[in-house]
Amino acid sequence: MTPAPEDGAVVAWVEAWFEGRGTTAFGRDRNFFDEGVIDSFDVIELIESIETHFGIRFTETDFQDRRFVTIAGLSEIIGEKSERNA
Repeated sequence: MTPAPEDGAVVAWVEAWFEGRGTTAFGRDRNFFDEGVIDSFDVIELIESIETHFGIRFTETDFQDRRFVTIAGLSEIIGEKSERNA
């Protein structure tokens, strides 16, 4: 099993994912859908990248979690799922 990452490492990874797509900084607590920095195709790629990198699997409930739309919130979800898998 993959060890649970530290919160800062998760945030840094998610931020780097967005930066890798040429997204300028928009704030950790800003809704990346509302900001127009991610579309439905990007979210699929993001999910696949997260699941592969962190060794986790998202559920339908995770996608409905209101935290899922921000870097900070998504990082919390990843951290929680990673801790359960550690």
